[in-house]
Amino acid sequence: MYNDMDYCVKEGKSVFEDINTSAQFTNSITTALHSGTLSHALILEGADKATRLQAAKEIAMAVLCEGEKKPCRSCNKCKKVEAGYHPDVHILTKDEKSNMIKVEPIRELKKAASVLPNDGNKSVFIIDSAELMNPQAQNALLKIFEEPAKHLLFILCCGAKSSLLDTIISRATAYSLGEEVYCDGENEKYGKGLALAGELALCLAKENELSFLAKIAPLQKDKELFRYTLLGMQLIFRDCFTFQHGGKEALSDFADTAKQLSTRLTAKKTLEITRALQELYENSMRNSNQNLTLTRFSSLIYGIKSH
Repeated sequence: MYNDMDYCVKEGKSVFEDINTSAQFTNSITTALHSGTLSHALILEGADKATRLQAAKEIAMAVLCEGEKKPCRSCNKCKKVEAGYHPDVHILTKDEKSNMIKVEPIRELKKAASVLPNDGNKSVFIIDSAELMNPQAQNALLKIFEEPAKHLLFILCCGAKSSLLDTIISRATAYSLGEEVYCDGENEKYGKGLALAGELALCLAKENELSFLAKIAPLQKDKELFRYTLLGMQLIFRDCFTFQHGGKEALSDFADTAKQLSTRLTAKKTLEITRALQELYENSMRNSNQNLTLTRFSSLIYGIKSH
């Protein structure tokens, strides 16, 4: 946690006044900064990729600022962060030749994290598109999360925290910047994945196994669509679990389907399916055989459902 810092903004405006984020996020993160209760590990989810990264940089600026009002935007450290060359702000992104963040860059991050800050009292590590970390990379990062040094701050930017391992989520504080938004190419594929997730969940609710198998056939040749579909189904089954425990707020756009499932499944089975979907997502990130993963997808879900 960070203490003894006066995080304020001139004229009472939010630290994030120039970023299009939800009011809830603005209030929550500003309170954490002002009260000195900012966690050593943050997850920024929702909005679009550029906004998430911009918000992460804003937090880094506030943490490293040496002005009276933080961030002052005029001190040397603020200017360095804003210009992108502060030596204590490290931004990790996926390799251009890969669709994921593998374990090697995280190991390099761990080495950098063991070094004390160069130009401030904190080292800030921002992982852009953190959902692209494969399970090995996330587990390597987890080791730093478990026993963090006082000078470290990690900020994970992702579309949805559900794409991260539960062990990562449990050791970080998550903030939603608002409804998730994608660029044109991502939005089309993501939208298809969500829609297909809704259709598959409805097949389960109506116990239409043949339709379910027919609908997953196109996924044999499209791993990216499969991953988005798995993420969408995780949201639906988390909604199902929420409804089974008296909750009313849905994360997905298929609340009605989730409600149908909540009456057909036990809470235990719902949790098992959610975990199975997470495991399948992790397998898909390992570049496993797509046909085998799809076969396991259908057999796992129907096996648990009929158990």
